[in-house]
Amino acid sequence: MKKYIFIAESGADLPQAFVDAHDIRVVQMNVEIDGQNYLDQEVDLDFLVDYHKRTGKIPKTAGANPAQYAEVYEAIKAEHPDAVVLHICYSEQLSVSYQSSVIADDGSLQMYHIDSKNVTAGQGIVIMKAVELVERQPDIEPDELVAYIEEIISKIRFSFIPGDIDYLRAGGRVSNAQYLGARLLRVKPLIEVVDGLMLSTKKYKGSKKDIVLKALAEFLEKNPIKKDKMLLGYVYSLEDSIKEEMEAMVAAAGVGEVEWIKAGAVITSHSGPGGVGILGIES
Repeated sequence: MKKYIFIAESGADLPQAFVDAHDIRVVQMNVEIDGQNYLDQEVDLDFLVDYHKRTGKIPKTAGANPAQYAEVYEAIKAEHPDAVVLHICYSEQLSVSYQSSVIADDGSLQMYHIDSKNVTAGQGIVIMKAVELVERQPDIEPDELVAYIEEIISKIRFSFIPGDIDYLRAGGRVSNAQYLGARLLRVKPLIEVVDGLMLSTKKYKGSKKDIVLKALAEFLEKNPIKKDKMLLGYVYSLEDSIKEEMEAMVAAAGVGEVEWIKAGAVITSHSGPGGVGILGIES
């Protein structure tokens, strides 16, 4: 029986219970606050949000560097030198992580580098599905597993609404004029992850709850997703009333299970508190 080991970045925001249960090797992305570098999962989110409130600045983020991957690879060599290793990576279009991983690979492991073309829960669900397949078919051949993973990647549908437009302005993602207009009109963009890129495809106007529920309704109408499970994500905090209404809407659409994913420091730095993600796999 083959030994499969999966590697992901901390930016996949995988639940810790899943990581522990399946021995996922997590490589930390990096967050810089006031010139001090922190590993993604070391950052206290209360501290991060308070930093922005105090300074008006947002942390800088960076992908993992080659030395961080090399450390993980060396540990795998020591423990399971004959393992088949699959690195399902944070979008290559949005991070140096993929390239760093390839640089660190010295060829001594049977390694597959796969661009998830996604971020946060979009990357995470690819890993979840790959692990599920290996558990069902422990003798699956690597090439067959890679083909399955690539098919899943092509079928992911992921949209999200940033939480706080102050973070977008501080990060230089919107101009002052756009920021003022959005503030006055209570407008928020819909971001869709398409082929590894994050694209602003629509704008919604209204209260936070109205925007989120409208975006979810349109997502469910637009995308013929599998009904077994959906992932919903949130950044830092999200009101229980919004969560409950989202869950009710998803259940009414015939989806059997919802799993909530909480974003870590990397995504929080870009979205701001209150961001919401909607994710399904096309049937």
